[in-house]
Amino acid sequence: MPRTYRRARPEEHRPLVIQDAQAFGDSTARPSIDRSLARTAVEELRVLEDDGATIGLLLARFHRVFWGGRPVPASQVSGLSIGVQHRGRGAAGELLRGYLAEAHDRGAGISTLFPATVPLYRRTGYEYAGTWTLYEAAARNLPLGWPEGYHATPGSAEDPAPLHERYMRIAPLRAGNVERDADWWMHNLLADRGQGPPQVFLIDGPEGPDGWAVLKLSEQVTGQAVTASVQVIDWGAVTEEGWRSLLVLAAGFASLDAIVNWKGPEPEPLSLLLREQDVHQVRQQRWMLRVVDVPTAFSARGYPSSLRGGLTVRVHDEICPWVDGTWSIEVEQGEGKASRVADEPAAASTTAGGLAAMFGGYIDPGDLATLGLVHGLTAKDVEFLEAMHAGPRPWSPDFY
Repeated sequence: MPRTYRRARPEEHRPLVIQDAQAFGDSTARPSIDRSLARTAVEELRVLEDDGATIGLLLARFHRVFWGGRPVPASQVSGLSIGVQHRGRGAAGELLRGYLAEAHDRGAGISTLFPATVPLYRRTGYEYAGTWTLYEAAARNLPLGWPEGYHATPGSAEDPAPLHERYMRIAPLRAGNVERDADWWMHNLLADRGQGPPQVFLIDGPEGPDGWAVLKLSEQVTGQAVTASVQVIDWGAVTEEGWRSLLVLAAGFASLDAIVNWKGPEPEPLSLLLREQDVHQVRQQRWMLRVVDVPTAFSARGYPSSLRGGLTVRVHDEICPWVDGTWSIEVEQGEGKASRVADEPAAASTTAGGLAAMFGGYIDPGDLATLGLVHGLTAKDVEFLEAMHAGPRPWSPDFY
């Protein structure tokens, strides 16, 4: 009897969340499971069923992702687990195949995820596309002195609207940022994780709203010392003065000798606002991307307005047959399109993973050719791809 990919049923919600926690070694205590249930809608759960038994679970979300200043229809894999007794039998790959077919049917151009294991996702057409990087600095090393006319006002952890309005002013300027909604804010950024809600601050200046910060202060007590840390769950600003204000706000914890942690791009531009080399990278995760629909992915994203050109590439894709084939990618005046064309012997050739790397721009186009991810790129092709990805590399402040 063939395995079945399907949506989870309401009565399966708690058992599936418990199963997922067991697969990753997370707590299955009631308070922990209750918090997971609150932030994981049953409508987002997909299962792989074999003869009536659930052998795999996948959490699928559908949020657009900004690329080149525009939102690209997208889906996120926020978790995948296979029961330990069912591993090693191809269940994970089959679950991903079912998910990718669904994502395509629902209009997604790309799919993104944070891999627990890279080989599985590379086999199904994903490749590195950006970073999630955690930085730290001692609060005492952050700048002091509020910019003239700027101030912070406490906000509510129950109302994401003012935070979202500010976020949406800068998210389109970042490649790889998710287009959040109210649920994303409430469950991923503003939720009480068992120690009370985070602190929310709104930064305003002479011209009005500018930045925001969601902070959580914690202490670790040992026999030798009490260590304070400030976790920046999320922050951002539109202007230089807004960013300086956020650093000054965090510097206010210097009296506790606190360490401040936040997420940012690589390299971190905020290091330019500090006097010394006081910003340190603590941890980095690379996230991955797959092209789910070629025309949607390349037409929805933005491009430099001065770019004009294109290339033809033969994509070999055994997982998504609708991606397999030869494609002409053309860009003019900030608009792009991808069209299926007849095979051309002189065209570049790649896999689904190579196509993902070509779309994302995290890996230098010249390295794609040198390392064999894409074959047959001409000097003109490389120049076109370099111009297509002009600007900062993709990154995400959200770990999903």
